[in-house]
Amino acid sequence: TPVTVVRSSLENLGLTATNKESQVYIERAEEGISRLNLILTNMSEATRLEQMLQTSEKEKIDLGKVLPGCVEGYQLAYSESRFELDIGQQPIFINGVPEYIAQLLDKLIANAVEFSYPDKAITVYCRTLRDHAVIKVANAGPFLPEEMKDRVFDSMISVRPQEKQRQPHLGMGLHIARLICDFHGGQIRAENRTDREGVIITLVIPLFYR
Repeated sequence: TPVTVVRSSLENLGLTATNKESQVYIERAEEGISRLNLILTNMSEATRLEQMLQTSEKEKIDLGKVLPGCVEGYQLAYSESRFELDIGQQPIFINGVPEYIAQLLDKLIANAVEFSYPDKAITVYCRTLRDHAVIKVANAGPFLPEEMKDRVFDSMISVRPQEKQRQPHLGMGLHIARLICDFHGGQIRAENRTDREGVIITLVIPLFYR
Protein backbone atom coordinates (compact mmCIF):
# COMPACT_ATOMS: atom_id res chain seq x y z
CA THR A 1 0.00 0.00 0.00
CA PRO A 2 1.11 3.63 -0.33
CA VAL A 3 1.45 3.88 3.46
CA THR A 4 3.78 0.87 3.49
CA VAL A 5 5.88 2.35 0.72
CA VAL A 6 6.24 5.67 2.55
CA ARG A 7 7.05 3.95 5.85
CA SER A 8 9.69 1.78 4.23
CA SER A 9 11.27 4.80 2.55
CA LEU A 10 11.38 6.67 5.87
CA GLU A 11 13.02 3.70 7.57
CA ASN A 12 15.70 3.57 4.90
CA LEU A 13 16.20 7.31 5.11
CA GLY A 14 16.55 7.02 8.88
CA LEU A 15 19.39 4.58 8.45
CA THR A 16 21.31 7.07 6.33
CA ALA A 17 20.52 10.24 8.29
CA THR A 18 23.70 11.81 9.61
CA ASN A 19 22.48 14.65 11.82
CA LYS A 20 19.99 15.07 14.67
CA GLU A 21 17.83 17.59 12.82
CA SER A 22 17.16 15.15 10.00
CA GLN A 23 16.36 12.45 12.52
CA VAL A 24 13.77 14.68 14.20
CA TYR A 25 11.95 15.30 10.92
CA ILE A 26 12.05 11.61 10.06
CA GLU A 27 10.54 10.69 13.43
CA ARG A 28 7.77 13.25 12.92
CA ALA A 29 7.03 11.84 9.48
CA GLU A 30 6.94 8.29 10.86
CA GLU A 31 4.51 9.40 13.57
CA GLY A 32 2.31 11.02 10.93
CA ILE A 33 2.32 7.85 8.84
CA SER A 34 1.29 5.79 11.89
CA ARG A 35 -1.58 8.17 12.57
CA LEU A 36 -2.66 8.09 8.93
CA ASN A 37 -2.61 4.29 8.93
CA LEU A 38 -4.85 4.19 12.01
CA ILE A 39 -7.23 6.68 10.41
CA LEU A 40 -7.51 4.50 7.30
CA THR A 41 -8.07 1.41 9.45
CA ASN A 42 -10.88 3.07 11.38
CA MET A 43 -12.54 4.34 8.23
CA SER A 44 -12.30 0.88 6.66
CA GLU A 45 -14.03 -0.62 9.70
CA ALA A 46 -16.99 1.71 9.25
CA THR A 47 -17.17 0.99 5.52
CA ARG A 48 -17.08 -2.78 6.06
CA LEU A 49 -19.81 -2.51 8.68
CA GLU A 50 -22.06 -0.52 6.36
CA GLN A 51 -21.65 -3.21 3.70
CA MET A 52 -22.40 -5.99 6.18
CA LEU A 53 -25.50 -4.25 7.51
CA GLN A 54 -26.96 -4.16 4.02
CA THR A 55 -27.10 -7.95 3.87
CA SER A 56 -27.75 -8.82 7.54
CA GLU A 57 -31.04 -10.34 8.66
CA LYS A 58 -32.61 -9.48 12.00
CA GLU A 59 -33.99 -11.98 14.49
CA LYS A 60 -35.84 -11.89 17.80
CA ILE A 61 -33.28 -11.34 20.57
CA ASP A 62 -33.54 -10.75 24.29
CA LEU A 63 -31.50 -7.82 25.55
CA GLY A 64 -31.83 -9.30 29.03
CA LYS A 65 -29.50 -12.08 27.89
CA VAL A 66 -27.18 -10.08 25.63
CA LEU A 67 -26.32 -7.21 27.98
CA PRO A 68 -25.25 -9.17 31.10
CA GLY A 69 -22.73 -11.16 29.09
CA CYS A 70 -21.35 -7.98 27.56
CA VAL A 71 -20.96 -6.24 30.92
CA GLU A 72 -19.23 -9.29 32.39
CA GLY A 73 -16.76 -9.14 29.54
CA TYR A 74 -16.13 -5.43 30.05
CA GLN A 75 -15.25 -6.01 33.68
CA LEU A 76 -12.52 -8.39 32.53
CA ALA A 77 -11.35 -6.22 29.65
CA TYR A 78 -11.27 -3.00 31.69
CA SER A 79 -10.11 -4.35 35.03
CA GLU A 80 -9.39 -0.88 36.43
CA SER A 81 -12.96 0.27 35.77
CA ARG A 82 -16.12 -0.61 37.66
CA PHE A 83 -19.41 -1.45 35.98
CA GLU A 84 -22.98 -1.59 37.24
CA LEU A 85 -25.80 -3.29 35.36
CA ASP A 86 -29.33 -2.03 35.99
CA ILE A 87 -31.75 -4.24 34.08
CA GLY A 88 -35.25 -5.49 34.81
CA GLN A 89 -36.28 -9.10 35.35
CA GLN A 90 -38.63 -9.25 32.35
CA PRO A 91 -37.37 -10.22 28.88
CA ILE A 92 -36.80 -7.28 26.54
CA PHE A 93 -37.19 -8.49 22.97
CA ILE A 94 -36.09 -6.51 19.94
CA ASN A 95 -35.71 -7.35 16.27
CA GLY A 96 -31.97 -7.26 15.66
CA VAL A 97 -28.58 -8.96 15.49
CA PRO A 98 -26.93 -9.87 18.82
CA GLU A 99 -23.39 -9.41 17.50
CA TYR A 100 -24.15 -5.90 16.29
CA ILE A 101 -25.81 -4.92 19.56
CA ALA A 102 -22.68 -6.14 21.36
CA GLN A 103 -20.47 -4.18 18.95
CA LEU A 104 -22.54 -1.05 19.52
CA LEU A 105 -22.23 -1.43 23.28
CA ASP A 106 -18.48 -2.03 22.89
CA LYS A 107 -18.11 1.41 21.32
CA LEU A 108 -20.20 3.15 23.98
CA ILE A 109 -18.31 1.46 26.81
CA ALA A 110 -14.90 2.24 25.31
CA ASN A 111 -15.92 5.89 25.11
CA ALA A 112 -17.27 5.89 28.66
CA VAL A 113 -14.12 4.27 30.04
CA GLU A 114 -11.88 6.86 28.41
CA PHE A 115 -13.81 9.81 29.81
CA SER A 116 -14.66 8.43 33.25
CA TYR A 117 -13.11 9.72 36.44
CA PRO A 118 -11.09 7.09 38.36
CA ASP A 119 -13.03 4.88 40.76
CA LYS A 120 -16.39 6.02 39.37
CA ALA A 121 -18.76 3.34 38.13
CA ILE A 122 -20.05 3.14 34.58
CA THR A 123 -23.73 2.22 34.58
CA VAL A 124 -25.47 0.20 31.88
CA TYR A 125 -29.25 0.56 32.18
CA CYS A 126 -31.98 -1.20 30.20
CA ARG A 127 -35.75 -1.01 30.50
CA THR A 128 -38.85 -0.88 28.29
CA LEU A 129 -40.75 2.35 27.75
CA ARG A 130 -44.07 1.86 26.00
CA ASP A 131 -43.14 0.14 22.71
CA HIS A 132 -39.40 0.71 22.86
CA ALA A 133 -36.36 -0.69 24.62
CA VAL A 134 -34.19 1.96 26.27
CA ILE A 135 -30.49 1.37 26.87
CA LYS A 136 -28.39 3.95 28.69
CA VAL A 137 -24.65 4.08 29.30
CA ALA A 138 -23.74 6.67 31.94
CA ASN A 139 -20.32 7.69 33.23
CA ALA A 140 -19.05 10.23 35.74
CA GLY A 141 -16.60 12.53 33.98
CA PRO A 142 -16.27 15.83 32.13
CA PHE A 143 -19.40 17.35 30.66
CA LEU A 144 -19.88 17.25 26.92
CA PRO A 145 -19.61 20.72 25.32
CA GLU A 146 -23.09 21.94 24.37
CA GLU A 147 -22.15 22.49 20.74
CA MET A 148 -20.96 18.88 20.40
CA LYS A 149 -24.03 17.04 21.67
CA ASP A 150 -25.51 16.62 18.20
CA ARG A 151 -22.16 16.01 16.46
CA VAL A 152 -20.38 13.33 18.49
CA PHE A 153 -21.93 10.57 16.35
CA ASP A 154 -20.61 12.03 13.11
CA SER A 155 -17.45 10.55 11.62
CA MET A 156 -14.18 12.47 11.86
CA ILE A 157 -15.36 14.29 15.01
CA SER A 158 -13.48 14.24 18.32
CA VAL A 159 -14.10 16.10 21.58
CA ARG A 160 -10.93 14.87 23.27
CA PRO A 161 -8.64 17.50 24.81
CA GLN A 162 -5.26 18.12 23.24
CA GLU A 163 -3.38 15.96 25.75
CA LYS A 164 -5.39 12.95 24.58
CA GLN A 165 -4.67 13.47 20.91
CA ARG A 166 -1.52 11.35 20.66
CA GLN A 167 -3.60 8.84 18.77
CA PRO A 168 -6.13 9.98 16.15
CA HIS A 169 -9.61 9.59 17.60
CA LEU A 170 -12.04 10.59 14.90
CA GLY A 171 -15.34 9.85 16.54
CA MET A 172 -15.46 6.65 14.48
CA GLY A 173 -16.48 4.55 17.47
CA LEU A 174 -19.60 6.57 18.17
CA HIS A 175 -20.23 6.90 14.43
CA ILE A 176 -20.24 3.10 14.17
CA ALA A 177 -22.64 2.99 17.13
CA ARG A 178 -25.01 5.25 15.23
CA LEU A 179 -24.79 3.09 12.10
CA ILE A 180 -25.81 0.03 14.11
CA CYS A 181 -28.54 1.99 15.85
CA ASP A 182 -29.96 3.11 12.51
CA PHE A 183 -29.89 -0.50 11.28
CA HIS A 184 -32.11 -1.47 14.23
CA GLY A 185 -34.53 1.39 13.52
CA GLY A 186 -33.52 3.21 16.68
CA GLN A 187 -32.29 6.59 17.82
CA ILE A 188 -29.19 7.52 19.80
CA ARG A 189 -28.32 10.72 21.65
CA ALA A 190 -25.74 12.06 24.08
CA GLU A 191 -26.59 14.36 27.00
CA ASN A 192 -24.92 15.75 30.08
CA ARG A 193 -26.07 14.18 33.33
CA THR A 194 -28.23 16.23 35.67
CA ASP A 195 -27.45 14.29 38.87
CA ARG A 196 -23.66 14.74 38.70
CA GLU A 197 -20.88 15.70 36.33
CA GLY A 198 -20.82 13.24 33.51
CA VAL A 199 -22.40 12.10 30.26
CA ILE A 200 -25.20 9.68 29.44
CA ILE A 201 -25.74 8.11 26.03
CA THR A 202 -29.26 6.87 25.39
CA LEU A 203 -30.24 4.29 22.79
CA VAL A 204 -33.92 3.74 21.95
CA ILE A 205 -34.89 0.71 19.84
CA PRO A 206 -38.40 -0.52 18.89
CA LEU A 207 -39.54 -3.66 20.69
CA PHE A 208 -40.11 -6.88 18.75
CA TYR A 209 -43.62 -7.43 17.48
CA ARG A 210 -44.87 -10.28 15.34
